[in-house]
Amino acid sequence: MDCAEIREALLRGEAEPSAEIEAHLASCTHCRELFAKEAELGRSLASASSLPLTLADDSFAQIETRVAEESGLRAWLRSRPSKIRFLLAALSVLAAVIVGAVLHPRRDLGDYPEARLSLLLGLYALGIALAFGKELFLSVRRGSFADFGWLVAAALALPFLVAFAPPTLASQSFGPEGAFACFRYGALLTLPTAALLWAFDRDDRLSLRTVCLSAAALGLAASLILELHCPSGNLVHVLFGHASIGLAWLALWAFVRRANRAAS
Repeated sequence: MDCAEIREALLRGEAEPSAEIEAHLASCTHCRELFAKEAELGRSLASASSLPLTLADDSFAQIETRVAEESGLRAWLRSRPSKIRFLLAALSVLAAVIVGAVLHPRRDLGDYPEARLSLLLGLYALGIALAFGKELFLSVRRGSFADFGWLVAAALALPFLVAFAPPTLASQSFGPEGAFACFRYGALLTLPTAALLWAFDRDDRLSLRTVCLSAAALGLAASLILELHCPSGNLVHVLFGHASIGLAWLALWAFVRRANRAAS
């Protein structure tokens, strides 16, 4: 299938990529743009071509207006290749970990079991990388909620499971006080990453995919920072001050998505 056949398929209303179309899109960047965002551009152009001339002019004028709006820092960021956006998001998390944990480590870090620490760091890093990957490396045909729902559920549940791990000898002497301070600390340190993820989003309106995967990554990043920073092993403190940050980010992203849709 070549570019001309792709055009004919769009004019016939065949916007769902078939195996032949996807094979062509793999090697043609121009046609790939037509099928991005659930073939939004391809549908618009196909609809405009079937309208009377005046209506078609209006439709193309709307497209030109939307293209003109794609300027500024956010437009530049969201247009970066997926690998670059992934790298920048990962570096923002690394910077937050360095500022929040490496420069201000927990006082009992020397007594923390090395095997447990290595396992947790590995799980947090893997979860963050998977969430960024599924959010930023979008295929032409987007997956359903089942494609990433398992990851979101696991990422949100992991910090709660960690909260029930046996505390170290030094950390078990702490009480529940200071939970809100830790919550605020983790949320603020992950705020720059949240801003980057918003800037990277290529949808006109926040998608469910972006909301869920962003919250998953941010919750894991905050838990990672606080695991290395906060010495408290009190169950109530860890549940409300550490583990709940992912759920809070999920609620905030969902609120922003709903407000954005209402405004549109």
